[in-house]
Amino acid sequence: MHGVRRLYEQADLSELTALDDIELTIEPGTFVSIIGPSGCGKSTLLRLISGQEKPDAGTITVCGLTPKEAAEAKAFGFVPQSPALLPWLSVLGNVTLPHKVNRRGAARRRSRGEDDRGRPDLEAMLREVGLGESLHKLPAELSGGMKQRTAIVRAFGLRPDVLLLDEPFGALDEFTREALQEQLLELWEQTRATVVFVTHSISEAVRLSDKVVVMAPRPGRITDVIDIDLPRPRHQEIITSPEFHAYELALRESLRDAFSHSGVVR
Repeated sequence: MHGVRRLYEQADLSELTALDDIELTIEPGTFVSIIGPSGCGKSTLLRLISGQEKPDAGTITVCGLTPKEAAEAKAFGFVPQSPALLPWLSVLGNVTLPHKVNRRGAARRRSRGEDDRGRPDLEAMLREVGLGESLHKLPAELSGGMKQRTAIVRAFGLRPDVLLLDEPFGALDEFTREALQEQLLELWEQTRATVVFVTHSISEAVRLSDKVVVMAPRPGRITDVIDIDLPRPRHQEIITSPEFHAYELALRESLRDAFSHSGVVR
């Protein structure tokens, strides 16, 4: 991203600057989290990357393509805040459906020498995240954490080049959240997709990320980028390490600075 700006017209016809002068480079295969207060443009940034919206200024490239071209090539996977499962399909049906309807994605997988059928691989992924006994259950029979696991496997199953996650664990309790963080990391280690992950949680950002992007509001902008140099795989025990706490403190201080620069008191 270079010099990206996004404006919205308000009810009184004035313009709101949602994002301003965004400069960001994300290396392929890395896990990058975006953190900041509500209203700083985190979700807007995801929509720009995925081509759902266009910037009013600046340029964005994804794997050498425009966001629109990357979307047409089925390079993206997306996990929203709510899992958005089809209620009449089973867990297995929900995760295999994209393989049946996404012909461009299937052609892309074949060009990379990957199995186009999907079902055996997806079944294995579902079992890895603890859904082996729930393959044929409907979404109404699942807990919130189980639904979100299903959504994550569905996204990873298409082997996207870029996976976008918009606060996927925000509505979950802390215990479930930490368990899903570990399962997300295990799936990511297998695929090494480029991940852009929006969160409000400092601990979550530190645990998951290679790099954390700190944003401030009014207008939405990047105020800091912190590299997280912790060994992988990052199992739950790492949360109690002194190194982990040091990164939490650094990130908390960076967020405090972002608030102070925006005039927001915390």
